[in-house]
Amino acid sequence: MTTSSIKRRRSPHDARASNDVGDGLNNDNETNNDNNATSVLTTVGDANNSIAINSNNSLGKRDSEEDSWASKGYSYINPFVHRIQIDSHIDVAKIYVLTVLLLPIRVVGCVLSLLSAWMFACIGLYGMSLEELQARPLTGWRRNVQYLTARAMRMVYTSGSFHYISFKGTPASAKEAPVLVVAPHSSYVDSILVVAGHPPSIVAKRETADIPLLGRIINYAQPIYVQREDPNSRQNTIRQIVDRTRSEEDWPQVVIFAEGTCTNRTALIKFKPGAFYPGVPVQPVLLRYPNKYDTFTWTWDGPGVLRLLWLTMTQFYNRCEIEYLPVYTPSPAEVADANLYAHNVREVMAKALEVPTSDYSFEDVIVMSRAREMKIPFPGDIVEIEHTLDSLGLLDSKRDTELCESFLSLDNTEKLDILTFAELLQIDLKNPQLHKLFALLDHRAKGTVSLKSFLLCSLFCKLKNCDIITFLRALVNLYSPNSQQIERENFIRLLRHAGGKLNEQKAQTLYYALDTANVGHISFDTFAQYTEKQTSYKFLYHKSEHIRRPKSNNSVKATAN
Repeated sequence: MTTSSIKRRRSPHDARASNDVGDGLNNDNETNNDNNATSVLTTVGDANNSIAINSNNSLGKRDSEEDSWASKGYSYINPFVHRIQIDSHIDVAKIYVLTVLLLPIRVVGCVLSLLSAWMFACIGLYGMSLEELQARPLTGWRRNVQYLTARAMRMVYTSGSFHYISFKGTPASAKEAPVLVVAPHSSYVDSILVVAGHPPSIVAKRETADIPLLGRIINYAQPIYVQREDPNSRQNTIRQIVDRTRSEEDWPQVVIFAEGTCTNRTALIKFKPGAFYPGVPVQPVLLRYPNKYDTFTWTWDGPGVLRLLWLTMTQFYNRCEIEYLPVYTPSPAEVADANLYAHNVREVMAKALEVPTSDYSFEDVIVMSRAREMKIPFPGDIVEIEHTLDSLGLLDSKRDTELCESFLSLDNTEKLDILTFAELLQIDLKNPQLHKLFALLDHRAKGTVSLKSFLLCSLFCKLKNCDIITFLRALVNLYSPNSQQIERENFIRLLRHAGGKLNEQKAQTLYYALDTANVGHISFDTFAQYTEKQTSYKFLYHKSEHIRRPKSNNSVKATAN
């Protein structure tokens, strides 16, 4: 399966690591294309609104100097990027008209429905402790009130424009399939599955119980809570699922979003194995949103939640389709290997969705977020860049370090053509992976790349599991010819890559604290020795918890089913 080139603008929002509800077991830590870069964009609305009309009359994101994209035929699926394209001026006008006429009514309807659900939950939970909720399933009148709570929550979605929910397939009973594996996970709207039918249990972070209003409602679903501070949390969660499965009591099914993070539904990323450790039969459940515009996909790089809510609630209506696939009963080999079980279920679901699978995973979101925080160019492409570097043998090479040491003595480092780039990296010009790397770095398709951008990306990929101080030491020669004589301006530029905790003012204050003799420069060793003793700079010495994935030349290549 092929995809077109991807162009994206860095989002100001943090990684959508996972929703509070439904992903707790999977979080151990917790293609919609824009027009090309030459499009002429005319802003609609204020400066904070990233929606714009371009020369093709489409409503999309505004152009940015920090866009990153795969070009020149080296396209690939990035499931963590989403753009909204509105096709006509009429639809744009409709959004603004409904913002005035319909949006306030819908907000009121959502609030009233949520309050009703909370009231039912309070009634149903009266006289019950959290421990009792975890010990036995609800019965009698409490189960009936739970159903009313789900109906009230369904009205929240109805008020918010989701008028139509269609179903395919046959839902299995809790005895047939104790676990519902749901994919793709793309939005906060996915929780509509929980309220669309008989309410199942969910896996959620323990903190969600304390959320105002929603906490009570979530408790009433009898969730399996994950406590991240507990090192035995994973095993306890698996044990609870197994216990409910083997119990003679009428426990509801457990819903788990196996991807562990939100994607744009262009591919199924790696499933977290949490849902598959118990080794019990699961029922795969597919979510589709067959609407004209996708105004609710919430990804790492894309519109923020408030903008998505606005655009969703200013449509006349939205549709959701829920498909129940046949129950998947694991083989003995799959029971013994949760990763194999997860892989095979994902293949079945991808085939039904007619999308490829991808080796992207939740951990990649962490890496991309880290790159963004450390001001690394093209953070959205950093995983693809890493694996291209790997295929070229550059992750095990010292070539980037050598180029870094001589960087300030080189000429024209901001506009390297492919020939010069190949010579500097000492790689055969005919190597297709070299051209792919060049295309990833040449995000404007101008035929040139920046050596500094390449070095920042390369060193980040090699050192992303190291502490920040080690990474900064590797970058010194990009900003100063002598690590023992770093001037103030260069020191401030260097600290831009310290992970966002040292802004220009703090970096300047730190510099003056180090340059006590007022000689106009400091050494990196002085900086390291000073910060190591200060508790406020301990973050510079904390090693990252990123997981180094196994090397593979095709590790992020989408594979068709």
